[in-house]
This record gives sequence, C-alpha cells and structure tokens, in this order.
Amino acid sequence: MPHAALPRAGCASCERAWAYVNLASMYAFLVFSLPLAIFLLDMLVYPRQELVSMRRAFVRGLVAALPIWLLSRIPGLVIPYFWGSPFLAVNEWLDRFLPYSILPALAYAVFYRYGERLGPGMAQRRLTSFYAGCLALFGLGEMTKAWGHPDIYTVMVLPFILAATTLAAPRIVLAALGSWGFRRAIIIGAGALVTLAAGCILPLFLAQLWPLALLLAGVLCASAWFLSAAGLFARPSAPLAAG
Repeated sequence: MPHAALPRAGCASCERAWAYVNLASMYAFLVFSLPLAIFLLDMLVYPRQELVSMRRAFVRGLVAALPIWLLSRIPGLVIPYFWGSPFLAVNEWLDRFLPYSILPALAYAVFYRYGERLGPGMAQRRLTSFYAGCLALFGLGEMTKAWGHPDIYTVMVLPFILAATTLAAPRIVLAALGSWGFRRAIIIGAGALVTLAAGCILPLFLAQLWPLALLLAGVLCASAWFLSAAGLFARPSAPLAAG
C-alpha cells in the first residue's frame, strides 16, 4: 500500500536531518569551543584595562596559526602512524601535542619580548590569549582532517585538550624562562611528560579503555586550570591607605 510507506519515508528523512544536525554540532564544538572559552575568560577573568591588549594578542595568534599549523604537520608526514600499537602515543605526541605546545611559544617571540616588565599575571594572560588565537584555528584544521569520518575523540575530547594546552603551556613556558639550570630542566621535562600523557588518550580510546581515557583527559584539564589559575587571577596589590 502506498500510504503505508509515507510514515517510514518521513521518519527516514527526520533521521537523516537529525544526523546532519548532530554532525554539524560536533564540528561546531570542535571549531568554536576554544574561541568561546577565551571570550568567557576575557569577560569574567581578565582585568578590564587589559582587554584591548589581550584581544590584540589573540588576533596575532590567529595570524601566526597558519604557518604554525603547516610546521606541525611535518612530523606526521615523516613518521608513520603505528595504529594498534602503544607507539601511537608517540605519534600523537609528535604530531599534535608537542608542536601545539612549543611552536606558539616560539611564534610569540616574533610579536613580543619575553622578560618584558608587565603587571602581575599580565605576561601569562597575554601569552594565554596568543595561544588561544593559534589553537583556535587548529580546531578548524582538525575539522578538515576529520571531515567525513568524525570520531568521538576528535570532535568531543580533543577540544578540551586544546583548551588545557592553552591554559597550561603559557604557565610552563614562563616558568621555564624564569628558571635556570636543573630547575629549568625539571620544568621542561615535566611539560614534555604532560604532553606525552595527552598523546596517550587516543590509544586508550582505540583500545576500548574509554573510561581511563576520559579520566586522563579530565585530570589533564583540571590540572591545567589549577596550574594556570594563580597567574590568570593575579592582580596588582592595592596601595596601603595613608595613615
């Protein structure tokens, strides 16, 4: 009967439309979650008098993002991926998290001078805004890599790891630059281990150990916030009242 097929056809159309909406929302989260997060950081955390400077740093990060993205693709093109092997964590580390952590810090030196005398926390806030500009466009690049075959790791977990990198990397970079000798080596080594831990999340997902993968991602995000919070919230001390 022709009329009996109409409900099924309508349901099929609704299902396809719903699938497209879900797919679009996942891609939108991957691309826009970090810019939205830094906008909220601007509005809720950063001092009002610094907003122009922070937004300028964000825009400069956007300018630097494309060459940084192209450079970060080199390890993935040179080193083959070890799918199904624990060495996949090393691939993720070299292809994503190590360049995502180091290259923006190098590009920052093109626009600003490390060691510049700034107010309390301003150096970290400005570097964080620059990182956010860089990694915001990386979300768009990740979308092109995942286009047509999105996975839960890329579209839902990776944005949180990028946000954690945006918060933690500036704190680690500034701490390393402000230290010398063995202390600097310890800070750099700890930062490298943290980025390597981020590289372990994808292999854990592929090994069906997703609770452990989500736990590791949550620990990294929470640690990034607590590590960066002191600098982000730092303010000049109020002068003592006379008398």
